Amino acid sequence: MKRHPIPAQFRSHHPHPCDGNLPADLNAVLRQRVTEAAEATLELSRGETLVHSGMPFKHLYLVVSGGFKAVEIGEDGQSQIVSFHYARELMGLSGFAQQRYTTDLIALAPSLICEFSMAAVESIVGADRSLLNHLLAYASESLARAEHDQFRLGSMSATQKIASFLLHRQEQLRQAGEKCDQFELLMTREELGSYLGLSMETISRLLSHLQELGVVRVDKRLIEILSEDPLRAWLDGAVTLPASSCHKPAAKRAALKLA
Repeated sequence: MKRHPIPAQFRSHHPHPCDGNLPADLNAVLRQRVTEAAEATLELSRGETLVHSGMPFKHLYLVVSGGFKAVEIGEDGQSQIVSFHYARELMGLSGFAQQRYTTDLIALAPSLICEFSMAAVESIVGADRSLLNHLLAYASESLARAEHDQFRLGSMSATQKIASFLLHRQEQLRQAGEKCDQFELLMTREELGSYLGLSMETISRLLSHLQELGVVRVDKRLIEILSEDPLRAWLDGAVTLPASSCHKPAAKRAALKLA
């Protein structure tokens, strides 16, 4: 891991590495203040660990490029991926409550992040309590979404899980203003299976099935969504789609047979 400090003089005379990369739903004034608090950029290679669970909570991290997996270690020593973090997302928010990180954060690919000292953030927002409230609200909403996603995944079938993941990733990219119908899966099939609670073989089988149906095109880790309707049909009713139905109008989905 390489750390590159951001000198104060640099910040005032050059484009800031974090400019335009903070989450769009973060309060605009808070975005500016938090950007000013960035102390360094960090470069990580795939597989490098940014923080370990249990370490003291001292920094927030913004993903500029690449991605990370958040890994939780159970009492039995078994590990499970509980979330993925992509560009424009803040990481380490769960450390607020216990003042310790609750997961390992591990790079899925070569990644660049901005590092924010919590001491600096607290100093900046200290003069305006409303800014701190905005940051805490953002943190709590992000954690609530993560908990909701995990709850939903726990009650879904295998087909619903893969459909939900693909549609959710597509929506994330759409909201970020990026190309959303074609994207790279930064994680391996095994890592995706850990997150979804499925075996690697099941992940591969479902992706192959979707490709055979003409719903997606799969080229190693590159995914292209060719038709959203069949994915939404899987998500809404756990249906099995005959190959000929993939290009039929959405109105004909009622004819699909339940799995």
